[in-house]
Amino acid sequence: MTLLFPEKKFLINWLKALMLSPGILFPAGYLLVYLSTNIYLNTDFKKNLSTSVNQSTGNTWHISIKSLKSGLVFNSVTLHNVELTPTTAAYHEGDQSSTHSITIKTLEIASPELDKLLFSPTARLLSTKAVSEKILADKHFVQ
Repeated sequence: MTLLFPEKKFLINWLKALMLSPGILFPAGYLLVYLSTNIYLNTDFKKNLSTSVNQSTGNTWHISIKSLKSGLVFNSVTLHNVELTPTTAAYHEGDQSSTHSITIKTLEIASPELDKLLFSPTARLLSTKAVSEKILADKHFVQ
């Protein structure tokens, strides 16, 4: 058994108390939820969003998104480098307005239910639909 000097024991106990204090636990918890939400947005949400856009346009447009980021207080989602490209179905239909791809550098969309995204399947579905509709609404103005 090793004996600790009183100064080391005091320092170790002080660090334990600091790490368990609400001033550290609450920000650490918030940071964990924020990082988890951003990881989810860049994996599953991006895939679900792509599927939603394809279904909304009748498989005539394909979407590519470089990255998504949630707002600091979970009230919005920011999409970076959004590219809408017409699929082969759009070319076969002869739609002249859909012969070029559309690129949106940055698009910020209000999403007040973003904090519930990880915990509620209903919130995921509603957020996906809302973001998809906003992207498709903006596509008409960018052309």
